[in-house]
Amino acid sequence: MVKHFEPSCPKCSRRFHVHHEDLRHAHVKLLCPYCGEQFFVDQSASVVEYDGTLSNPRQESGSK
Repeated sequence: MVKHFEPSCPKCSRRFHVHHEDLRHAHVKLLCPYCGEQFFVDQSASVVEYDGTLSNPRQESGSK
């Protein structure tokens, strides 16, 4: 099974696939393919995990 997650862009709110679960908890910036915004996963409003669960990284990290 290919491991992936879907963050939502904090600028345009669109979700996109990231096919490397290793990036999920790494502190690297993602690049939104729709608007070009660069952001960290914890800046995403929501993240759909590869297993179908939904999480809110901002809530988990305690930032607003």
